[in-house]
Amino acid sequence: MRYKRMITRSQRGTVDVDSVALRPSEGLPAVPHCRALAIVVLITRLALPAPALDGREQKQIQSQAAAPDVQITQVKALPAIKDKATTEVEIRWTAQVPRLTTLDEFDVLLEVHYSDGSRGVARSKQLKSTARAILLALATHPRPNSAAVLKDFKASVNVRFRIASSFAVVHQVVASQSDGVRASGSSSASQPEVSITAAKLLTQGCSTGYQCVDVKWTAAAPRKITINEFTASVEALHKDGTQTTESRTVAGHDRQARLQAGPDNVEVNSMKVSLVISFSLLDSKTAVKKGTFSSIA
Repeated sequence: MRYKRMITRSQRGTVDVDSVALRPSEGLPAVPHCRALAIVVLITRLALPAPALDGREQKQIQSQAAAPDVQITQVKALPAIKDKATTEVEIRWTAQVPRLTTLDEFDVLLEVHYSDGSRGVARSKQLKSTARAILLALATHPRPNSAAVLKDFKASVNVRFRIASSFAVVHQVVASQSDGVRASGSSSASQPEVSITAAKLLTQGCSTGYQCVDVKWTAAAPRKITINEFTASVEALHKDGTQTTESRTVAGHDRQARLQAGPDNVEVNSMKVSLVISFSLLDSKTAVKKGTFSSIA
C-alpha cells in the first residue's frame, strides 16, 4: 500500500469542473438540509477533454494504448533428413507493442495441404510473451508409401495482451452532510463499474491531533477487465481558508480507505473525494499468413 500526504494544493492531473467548489473568499452556498451537494466527474486518461490536447497529442495517447501490431514474417519448411517421417516448419513473427500494452502469451497454429489434397495440422500453445519463432513438426508425407509433399499453408499467430487504463470518480460534498453521501460512480462496457458510497468525516480512530475521512466504494468488472489498484484522495477545505490534501493507494480487492483531513482543531467546510481506478483490459489478436511452400531439398 502506497501512502502520500501533503498540505498544499494537489498537483495531480485531474480536471475540476465543479463550478460551485468553495474557495477561501467565497461563502458556503445555500443547500437544503436533506440534500447533499454531490457532483460526479468521470475522467479517463484515454479520452481527455478536447481543449486539453491538440490533435497530435490525442493521437499519441491513443497509439500508446492500442493492440500490438503482430506480423508473420516467415513460414519455411526446413530440409527433411532422408527417410525421416517428419518435416519441421519454422514460423517467425514480429510484434510492435505500444507503451501501455503488455503481452501475455502466444498461440501458433499451422494448417497445411499436401500435393494430393490431404490436410495436416500442428500447433503450439501458451508460448512466452518474448517468443518470436517456433518449430512445428508435420508428417513429411500424409500417408505411408505416399509421394505427396507439403504444398501450401495457413499460419496463425494469436497473441493475448492487456491494455493499461484508468479513470476517476470525483465526489464533492459539504462536510456537515458527509454522513449522507449519495452513491455516485461510473458504468461502461469498457471499464469497471465503480461507485463511491460513503465519505464520512471522523474525529475518532484517526492519527493523534488529526481528523480523517472514511471513503467507501463498490466496484465490479466483467471477466475481460482486471482491476489493479485504487488511489483514493481527499482535498479538504478548512473554514480558516487552508486546504489539506492526502492520497492513498490500495489493492484492487480493497473497497475502503481512511485519509487524514487536517488538524482536529480546524473545522472542515467541504471536501472533494476522488477515486482513481487503475485497470487492465484483456484482449487478443490474430495474425494470419497464407502461402505456398518452396521446394524442399
